[in-house]
Amino acid sequence: MNPRFERTATLMNDRFGLFIHWGLYAIPARGEWVRSQERITNEQYQAYFEEFNPTLYDPRAWAKAAKAAGQRYAVLTTKHHDGFCLFDSELTDYKATNTPAGRDLIREYVDAFREEGLQVGFYYSLIDWYHSDYPAFGDRQHPMRAEESYKNREEQFDRYLEYMHGQVRELLTTTEKSI
Repeated sequence: MNPRFERTATLMNDRFGLFIHWGLYAIPARGEWVRSQERITNEQYQAYFEEFNPTLYDPRAWAKAAKAAGQRYAVLTTKHHDGFCLFDSELTDYKATNTPAGRDLIREYVDAFREEGLQVGFYYSLIDWYHSDYPAFGDRQHPMRAEESYKNREEQFDRYLEYMHGQVRELLTTTEKSI
């Protein structure tokens, strides 16, 4: 088999799954691109971070419903473009464990879906509008793309890449422990 297709063979075989797209952007309820479309600053967006407390979050119920529907896998957003992590990353304070939720929501998702025998997947955005080393000025979609104060900002993209790779490593190693 072609190596390119080996990586996706399980998904092609399972064919029916669930994609859960969820994060801070659910609070303003205007879509996951709300920061970009409305050019919301980190400071303005902070109100959603301080409010974030998904008391009705029940991954066990989601997993049971997915299994009953015949789904074979689920993919959940771990970090979207806004940079907010639903997992307990040691590389940032911008995470669910530092909100009123106070817990690792990805860990709960992984445990619940695996208990039901479903495969788990992660969506992790390569874009990060919160990280200071992610390019802003002139970017097509960054909320601060036209802000003059960002024009001469010193960014070290290599440092951002280290951060990004570190978070992906965290996701893959901490969730693997419960297999």
